[in-house]
Amino acid sequence: MSEQELKKYRLTDIEEPTDEQLEALMHAAGEEARRRGAEAEAKFHAELEQLVSDNLANYSCGNGK
Repeated sequence: MSEQELKKYRLTDIEEPTDEQLEALMHAAGEEARRRGAEAEAKFHAELEQLVSDNLANYSCGNGK
């Protein structure tokens, strides 16, 4: 199934998707979920590193007492 056909099909259509369409839709959804998960994990780790860095800087300046 081409990407154009995939974008054209909507799950709200009255027709049931073919096995090929369903497989392509699930594959695309899986790729999107993996991409978004990786982005969220990277953002989490960056924020965590920033918090640790900020806390270490405050502690070493004597502000953490």
